[in-house]
Amino acid sequence: MKKVSQKAGCRMRNEKKDLFHFRTLHSVLLLALLLALSVGGAAESLQNVYPEPPADKALIYLSGAGNALSALPFEQASTPLRVQEVARSDKRSYLELQGEHSSTVINQSSPRFYLFVRDAQGVRPPFIVRLAEKKKSRRVEALSQKGFSGFAVPSEEIIRPRLLVLKREDGMLFMEVSPRYPLAPGEYAFVGADPSRIATFRIVAE
Repeated sequence: MKKVSQKAGCRMRNEKKDLFHFRTLHSVLLLALLLALSVGGAAESLQNVYPEPPADKALIYLSGAGNALSALPFEQASTPLRVQEVARSDKRSYLELQGEHSSTVINQSSPRFYLFVRDAQGVRPPFIVRLAEKKKSRRVEALSQKGFSGFAVPSEEIIRPRLLVLKREDGMLFMEVSPRYPLAPGEYAFVGADPSRIATFRIVAE
């Protein structure tokens, strides 16, 4: 019994550490967003380099040839976590998407994405995460924390981004999001607060 309780205690400490790392990364990204806002005017002066904001602000866009934008498909993830309820305990679980591959295939390792977020304190863009490929599905770990609703993704699953605010308009920020380092071939997704709206893509070798 003593060995079992030690393992349980170690697992709980690791989960709390993951949640701490997630919240720390969240704070770092918010700082990066504030820094990006400070250079937004300079970015706006170079609008010819960037695409114009599209009409639909609910989508996430991939930049292609000539800055043409195409929307990423949204998929609905399933999870054993009850993300709408306040968690009664810390729990490690997963988000799962059906199918082995995303329908969006990207043949470059440093893609550029564009999206909108609300221009409000504490609001951040969704994270880019690496998905583990399972038989007929794709997964990423997810954590719940006692006393909170929703979920977090462990920090080691999150791709560190470059964030650039291009335009502020009507209470929204139009942003460019790209990986800080080239992405390895594999399955990826933008994960925000809503598991029913997971934007996915696949990186293949160049």
